[in-house]
Amino acid sequence: MVLNGRVQGTVAAATQKRVLDAAAELGYTRSALAISLKEQRSRTIGLITDEIATSPFAGRMARAASVAAAAAGYMVITMDLSLRDHTVEDAARLLAERQVDGLLYATMGRMRVRRPTIPPGIPLVLLNCELERAGDEEGPEGSRAADGAGGVPQGTGVDLPTYVPDDHGGARRAARRLLETGHRRIVMLSGDDQSLGVVEREAGFREELAAAGLEARILPVGWQMDDGYRATARLLGEPVPPTGLFCIRDRVAAGALHAAAAAEVAVPGELSVIGFDDEDFFAERLTPPLTTIALPHEEMGRRGMEALLELLGEGGATAEEGRQVIACPLVERGSVGIARES
Repeated sequence: MVLNGRVQGTVAAATQKRVLDAAAELGYTRSALAISLKEQRSRTIGLITDEIATSPFAGRMARAASVAAAAAGYMVITMDLSLRDHTVEDAARLLAERQVDGLLYATMGRMRVRRPTIPPGIPLVLLNCELERAGDEEGPEGSRAADGAGGVPQGTGVDLPTYVPDDHGGARRAARRLLETGHRRIVMLSGDDQSLGVVEREAGFREELAAAGLEARILPVGWQMDDGYRATARLLGEPVPPTGLFCIRDRVAAGALHAAAAAEVAVPGELSVIGFDDEDFFAERLTPPLTTIALPHEEMGRRGMEALLELLGEGGATAEEGRQVIACPLVERGSVGIARES
């Protein structure tokens, strides 16, 4: 009773202490196997990722999920597909053989995925990805294109708990921040593919500028620092350069900051730059520290795990159903300032 925490007032405090002291002296640990046989559950969760577990970028998603699991007495077993020649179905089968009670499937990049075949009786929750729809066409790197307007796919038929970031709303917030500070010559440095993140962020940027009576200028430059550097260098060489840049990713924004420094253009005095992602150990260390839109990895991980635990009967709440869109907040730092239009 003491070792299982089920004293319920029936064992004196002094006796409890003697039992725990004896267990500590003997190095006693409970048998998880015996407990799982009795409870008919292993109290483990399988986390399948494409590369999140090995990436510092989105590690907070896995970390938050693990913290939520531990609080409920569960352990997380992670399978990172980038380290093995496995499909999602392979990983699910291997984890099922280890008697996991439930599964999370999390992707590094925002995408639509085909419904994976999961062993019966094991609940599944999706993080940063969602089930593809009939008629979706495959895009780069296995992604599926979203509807062009509004950024929120219609008629997805999602029947799994699914947690995705509000890329569309985050892009609108970024554009609004530049507009709020007086910028009118604004350019978006976008990705060079038609992934979900690109489609939704471009749509949000267009909508916010249209609401302000401006036509959006979007350049498909790529995803890396060099792409941001080259594009910004060209823009700063124009007769009337932009005063505000919205970058598809923090690394593109970092390239923009380097290009501005090389051209002796002050940020944020002459050029304001805003990114997207709020990458750990990166955005805040740039010069100046980067104002950006944060991807809600931590909240997606926490809420996804909580939903899975509720499906397993843990906790009193009802699991959220269908597609949950999580807000992407503005993180204000030092790269956006009042426009000095000329």
